[in-house]
Amino acid sequence: MKQENLARKGNRENLPALRVIAGKIKGRKIECPPGIIRPMTAKVRAALFNIMGDCTGMKMLDLFCGSGSISIEAFSRGMESSDLVDFDRDKKEITEKNLAHAGFTNGKFHYSDAISFCERTTEKYDFIMIDPPYIWDKKEELIEIISKRNLLKDDGVLVMQLPRKYKISEEIGDLYMYDFRAYGLNTLLFYGKKEE
Repeated sequence: MKQENLARKGNRENLPALRVIAGKIKGRKIECPPGIIRPMTAKVRAALFNIMGDCTGMKMLDLFCGSGSISIEAFSRGMESSDLVDFDRDKKEITEKNLAHAGFTNGKFHYSDAISFCERTTEKYDFIMIDPPYIWDKKEELIEIISKRNLLKDDGVLVMQLPRKYKISEEIGDLYMYDFRAYGLNTLLFYGKKEE
């Protein structure tokens, strides 16, 4: 099944309103776009940013960005800029609306497949967030490309959200899993660069 079709399945009925948890725009509402919407819960977002700490000056890559909620939360906590990537064209308008409403002028939406974007970008990032659909089967391939193309800065952090039952390699290219946290049925996996 093509990614575009995966994205258009599902709906956003009965989703709670998303709001920024902390920082300079705490409480700001984030609208959910159409398509498959599985926003990170407030509990998990809070835990993620408690671990990440101060985001001041960071450059972020937000893959499978959905509503842009993770980038906007990071912006509220000092994030300097973010490239937001999603393969569902229907998300573009609302995501850009959310960025504008948040005042995040250095957030840029890219309509692209995550792998294609990572294969062509020349940027390096402090924080890479990957929150793919559960059924997307190229998770390790994507991290391998990020490693091969050296997209994560030496002291950067790559985070992937996955179902708790899903297993993924602890070492992929020059990246290794140095931490993981379980929250209900989901986990956050933290990767960094191996020390030379």
